[in-house]
Amino acid sequence: MTTVTATHPAVAGFSLASILNSPQPSVALHPKPLLHSLAAFQAAIDAYVYKGKQEIARRKEVHASRLKEDGDKKRDMEEAIEREKRREIELIAVLEKEKLESKEMEASIYILKKQLASLTEQSSSLDVETNDLRTRIARLRKEKSRDLAVLEERAQAMSPELSLYETALGFSVTGVKEDVLLFRFIRLDEHSPNRVFSFVLDLSKQDYSVTMSEPPLGAMPRLVDALNDTREFWTFIKHVRASFVTELQDA
Repeated sequence: MTTVTATHPAVAGFSLASILNSPQPSVALHPKPLLHSLAAFQAAIDAYVYKGKQEIARRKEVHASRLKEDGDKKRDMEEAIEREKRREIELIAVLEKEKLESKEMEASIYILKKQLASLTEQSSSLDVETNDLRTRIARLRKEKSRDLAVLEERAQAMSPELSLYETALGFSVTGVKEDVLLFRFIRLDEHSPNRVFSFVLDLSKQDYSVTMSEPPLGAMPRLVDALNDTREFWTFIKHVRASFVTELQDA
C-alpha cells in the first residue's frame, strides 16, 4: 500500500480530506480506482496550487499595498522631518536676529542712559550757572539802579551847568532807546559852528560802552575805561568834548 498525504480539500470524486482524516490514510491501487484517485489527486493538487497562487498573489498585493503605504508614510515622515528642519532653521534665524536686535537695543539703551546722565549733569550745571547768572543780573540791576540814581542826583545838582552846556556850548542828550543815549556837541569848529560832533553811550551793562563816535575819536577807549573805573559821568562828558576839540585842532 502507498501512503499519500495532502493538505488541500477534496474535489469531485476524490475526498482528500476524508483520506487525511482516516486513522490510516491510503489510496487504492486498483487500476481504475487508482487512475481515478490519481486524477482526483492531480485535480486536488492543481486546485491547491491555484488557490496557493491566488493566496500568494493576494498576499503579494497586500504586501505591495503595505509597502506603498509604508513608502507613503515614509515619504510623509521625511517631508515632515524636512519641514521641521526648515522650521528649526527659520526659528534659529529668528532667534539669532532677535538676539542681535536685543544686543543692539541694549547698546542703544546704554548710550541713551549715558546721554541722559550727561544731560542730567549738564542740567545741574546749567541750573547752577542760571542761579549764578540770576544773582549777577540782580546785582547788576542793583548797581545799575544805584548808578542811575547817582546820575539823576548829579544831573539835578548840575542842572544849571547842563543848561549852560546846552545853550552856551551847544551840548544835547537824546535817548535812542532804553539805556542808550546820543550825545551831541556843536560850536566846536569855529569855521563851521553848526557841525555836529556826537557819540552813542550804552548804559545797559555794568560797564559802559561807546558804540558810535562821529567823527571817530582816538582817545575814546581810554576815556571809557576811565568812566568805568571812576563812574564820573560828567567828567567823562567834559573830557570827550575836550578830546573832540583837541583832535580838531591837530587835524
